[in-house]
Amino acid sequence: MDNLPSTPRIRPTRAPPKRTRPLRRHLAMLAVAIGAAGLLACEEEEWSRGIVIGKIDFDDLAWPLPQIPETATVGVPLEIAVWTGGSGCYEYSWTAGGVDGRSATLIPTDTFIVGGCSTDPEFVEHRTTRVFEEPGTAEITLWYSDGGAIRREDHNGEGRKVYTVEVSPAG
Repeated sequence: MDNLPSTPRIRPTRAPPKRTRPLRRHLAMLAVAIGAAGLLACEEEEWSRGIVIGKIDFDDLAWPLPQIPETATVGVPLEIAVWTGGSGCYEYSWTAGGVDGRSATLIPTDTFIVGGCSTDPEFVEHRTTRVFEEPGTAEITLWYSDGGAIRREDHNGEGRKVYTVEVSPAG
C-alpha cells in the first residue's frame, strides 16, 4: 500500500477569501446601525417640534423691541416688525392676527425645537402689515409668551401689550 496513486495537485482559480470580507460585512452592519439610529433621531426631533406663540422678553435689554409705527393712513399697509425667540430654539412659522375696525391683533407664531438651543442670543424676525379702513385712534394688541419659556408647555401666550396708532384719513 505504499504505492497509492497520486492525484495531481489542483490549483484553485481564486485566491482564498481574506479577512477583508468579514471586515467589510462588519463595517456594512455598523453603517446600517448608524443610519437607522440617525433616522430615529430625526423622527424624534421632528416629533418634538411644536407650534408656539413666540417668546418676547421685554425685560432683556439686548432684546430688539417691536417696531410699531405710531401713525398710519387709511388703506395703506402699516409695516410692523417683532422679534421672538432668544436662543436658537425657534424657527419662524407665521404671524397670525388681523384687523377688525380700529382694532388689530398680532400673534407671532414660531416652531419650537427641543434640543436645538444654544446660549447665544438668536432672534426670529416677524415682519407683517396691517391695513386700517377707518380713521381715528386704533389699537394693536401684541400677544406673546413671556417668562422662562424653556419647554413647549411654558409658552402660555398670556403676555399682552397694546400699542396705540393714530390713523389719518386717506389723502
